[in-house]
Amino acid sequence: MARHGGGMGKLLLALVLWGMLAAAWAAAGLSPVAMRTLSVSDPHGLIAKVRAALDSGAYLNDPGGEREALWWMGHAGVNVSDDAAVTEAVARLKSLGSVGHDKLAQSYAGFLTADLRIARGDGGGVSDALQAAALQLDSPDPAHRALAKFQLCDAYSMAGQYHHSQPLCQQAEAAFVALHDDWNQAQALNDEGNNAYGLGDYAKAGTFYQQARALYDKVGDHSQMLMVGDNLAQVYLKQGKPSQAIVLSRASLADERAAGREFDALNSQYDIARALDAMGRHKGAMDLIASTVDEARKAHLDTELPDLLQEQSRMAERDGNLKLALASSREAFAVMHKHWSDSLNSQQAELAARYAAREKEIRIRELERNNQIKNLKLQAAQADVERNAMQLRRQRTTLVAVLVATTGLVVGLVSLLLLLRSQWRHARELRRQALEDPLTGVDNRRGFFKRAQALLDTRDSDRSRLHALLLFDFDYFKRVNDRYGHPFGDIVLNVSLQCLRDVVGGHGRLARLGGEEFVVLCPHLGGTAALQLAEDMRAAICALVFPNAPEELCVTISIGMALFDGTRCHDVGSWLRAADDAMYAAKARGRDQVVVAHRVNQLLNQAGATAQPGG
Repeated sequence: MARHGGGMGKLLLALVLWGMLAAAWAAAGLSPVAMRTLSVSDPHGLIAKVRAALDSGAYLNDPGGEREALWWMGHAGVNVSDDAAVTEAVARLKSLGSVGHDKLAQSYAGFLTADLRIARGDGGGVSDALQAAALQLDSPDPAHRALAKFQLCDAYSMAGQYHHSQPLCQQAEAAFVALHDDWNQAQALNDEGNNAYGLGDYAKAGTFYQQARALYDKVGDHSQMLMVGDNLAQVYLKQGKPSQAIVLSRASLADERAAGREFDALNSQYDIARALDAMGRHKGAMDLIASTVDEARKAHLDTELPDLLQEQSRMAERDGNLKLALASSREAFAVMHKHWSDSLNSQQAELAARYAAREKEIRIRELERNNQIKNLKLQAAQADVERNAMQLRRQRTTLVAVLVATTGLVVGLVSLLLLLRSQWRHARELRRQALEDPLTGVDNRRGFFKRAQALLDTRDSDRSRLHALLLFDFDYFKRVNDRYGHPFGDIVLNVSLQCLRDVVGGHGRLARLGGEEFVVLCPHLGGTAALQLAEDMRAAICALVFPNAPEELCVTISIGMALFDGTRCHDVGSWLRAADDAMYAAKARGRDQVVVAHRVNQLLNQAGATAQPGG
């Protein structure tokens, strides 16, 4: 009996191993098109198959196959809100990209990260999509370029930035048409429909959705066709066609339940409830929205729950159930408040980390510049020693004869004069480089502190017109660099600084403190004149037109103004801090403003009372 039981155990173990190997071989044998279909029709099954293939080493000699399998495994994870599957796919794709120098794998990892963050309500996911797309927009493969444009269009659309998304979706659609890629063309058309819907153009949205459904039907992707049908159902609801909407939503719901896509299923139930309500079947609508709210609570879908609760509140209020209406509305507000608070905390932590990294980079560059200056001085000193030694050798030759000595002396004096002149020019150039910003030609941070300290060290009995400090920063300048490139950002800085030189004139001296932060030192200008100058600077930048700039480009500055009163502002550091606090108060009030230092606390309180969530 013992031997018989051992044999059965071995047999069962063999069967389990055979099943795992069969699943691994099945996943490894799937084409990208098959995995693409399974990511929607059977996402849980696809995740299991890819994991089995990875564990069995099926892709050891096929990094390209592994990359595509991980890409669709990540999509399947997004479709069923399986964060673990998405995180695993991203980690493995990053490893592939790092070890194999595979830029496409790195892009895939970035796009999946963007999808996951945006699905959680984190607007920073768009930045991940931008970085991932940048790796492929210059690819020699037109399919990779088209995919990058589509993923960027999709990220903007999911984040609700429809105006940014639509032109990218149109470019992606045109690229897929040129590649005869019907499935991806349908994807782009679906996003164009989402953008049109978000912008309120329901007729155009319906046209896009119908075109996308026709293409999905053409390539035989039934699940995607049904999914877009639910989007079309929302258009029908807006157009007052609930009976047509409910047919599409019910078909989509059945497919989503079968595939285990609970997130999409809840959205379909929501649409069915609204359709029932529009058809006058209020009790059925109320029962369905209540069960949908319960499912969303259990699944912790905080991004969807507020809309469901608001709809439940609206239906309850219509039916006269004010207690339920109030409770649902309060719960919706509480969920939104918690969700936005968590999202903002995450974004603040990320921004703080980026700021710290940027500060470290600036310090390293400053140390490198200092070392370069010291090396130049050392080289100049060595050259002086060598020239002096050569001069001594020349002088020894003058002892041969008086004529030769006289001639040598004249030559030596002329050479010395030229040498001193060269050294003076060299020293002057070194001083200029040490105190001037190389990009804009204005004073750098060191130059500003030197001038400001010299101004404060000068004893002046005239207190009628105080010294003024105008600290300003270009608003959202990182977006200009990210969207149009750092060379264009440098052009914006140069053109802006040239304009501000003309505005400031003889009233002050411009300096660059670092990055896009600048300051104007205004001796004896007085408060009224300084405030007027700050408003002139702000208005000039707001009205400035940049060469070859896109139409949507809008450059503004926020200005903080502080007067050197000898009390609160008693040295350069406190003076600069007061101006810096005023500048950040201007940013807190909405940017493109001038704030005076003594009003900072009042304005910050006002800004805090009206602040809206978001980036």
